[in-house]
Amino acid sequence: MFENIIGQPSAVQTLAGELRAGTFPCSVLLYGPPFSGKLSVALEIARVLTCHREAEWACGCPSCRKQRLLVHPNTVLMGFRYFELEIAACADTLRRNPRTASQYLFIRAVRKLTRRFDPQLWEGEDSRIRTLQPLLAEVEERLDSVLPAADGGTGLSGKKLEAQLDKLQELAGKLASGLSTETIPINQIRRAAAWLHMTALNAPASGSGSARKVVILENADRMHDASSNSLLKLLEEPPRDVHLILITTRRGSLIPTVRSRLRPYLFVERSREADREVLKRIFHEEGEDYQSLREYFLYWNDVNPQILRSLAQRFVRAVLGEAMEGASPSPLPGGAGVAQVPEARKILEELIDAASSRYDRLRKDRSFVSSFFEELLRQLHLLLRQGGMSPFRLDRWNRAIREQLVSFESFNQQPALTLESLYYTLRGLE
Repeated sequence: MFENIIGQPSAVQTLAGELRAGTFPCSVLLYGPPFSGKLSVALEIARVLTCHREAEWACGCPSCRKQRLLVHPNTVLMGFRYFELEIAACADTLRRNPRTASQYLFIRAVRKLTRRFDPQLWEGEDSRIRTLQPLLAEVEERLDSVLPAADGGTGLSGKKLEAQLDKLQELAGKLASGLSTETIPINQIRRAAAWLHMTALNAPASGSGSARKVVILENADRMHDASSNSLLKLLEEPPRDVHLILITTRRGSLIPTVRSRLRPYLFVERSREADREVLKRIFHEEGEDYQSLREYFLYWNDVNPQILRSLAQRFVRAVLGEAMEGASPSPLPGGAGVAQVPEARKILEELIDAASSRYDRLRKDRSFVSSFFEELLRQLHLLLRQGGMSPFRLDRWNRAIREQLVSFESFNQQPALTLESLYYTLRGLE
């Protein structure tokens, strides 16, 4: 198990040991930086828990086959992720390398999206799901043609494969627009709980793989208090043979009462070598065009990592310069001095223009601002290591940036207002 996970030896070793020993808890939290393999691990946990045999890597039991294709009825996926970017990247991989592994990679990327529309999560919203049903049906029909031959696929290639992938990407974009990007709705938490309790009553004997139900909740920090409290009730009294796997990049954003009921597993930021191995083995990117998975997906989102890094560095220099005007400046990446007000305003205007143009073009996908915030945090930690910022100031800035990011993502705050508010908030912190 976990043979497909690269660069997370500690988490994988601990999880594998608990799963083999039968001590894996019913409620867990996988937390760590973006692109560190958390969802891949969660899906492998679900496969192991529901396996009818010994859960070996190449197990061919009906349950494992369904898990590999992400069609297992006892596993439910919730929460938002970068669906369209992942599907586009996996489609490109399949075009360049039309092999079985690439077929599974693409199919799983699409079904990470379509499984968010499972009927048990949308009960009572018939009118809304009815409009999406034709799209879902067409996606599944077209996915059949991409299946590996062993699973009944037709083995499309060349222009026919190209056309099918293009159409599937188009349909995926329409489906993704039907999901909330900001929060995990309380109604879906309640429906998942109802489904778990109902299926637990009808389940076979405890301990069998076929009895276990798994709910994977991605970006679990994106919950308002009502959703968190509803989830808390489920965590306090989970049905038998139920496993809840929460995933987040911001552990501290979960309310303490939820956090205290989850066994945490830390995922570290992969090394550059490990990221390159992922790019080579999974996405068949052999060169050194990308330094990390994060850079790879930034490029897929039409964001140049170098430009983003430069803007973040200039933003930090400007804020520090104005906040410390008249004092000795701290050393900063790329050289630093006390920034002048005109330069700071220029940077802010550039950021707002970039964020606003992306917001108009991509509608709900406001990932530029989120990516900028992430880059800011990365630059601050680099400053700390270089001695350019005290731990006290780093802690205050970290909290301020994360609070602004939560407001932006959870309360639909406008990009321009978010960036301006962040700028003046950081200037006011000592």
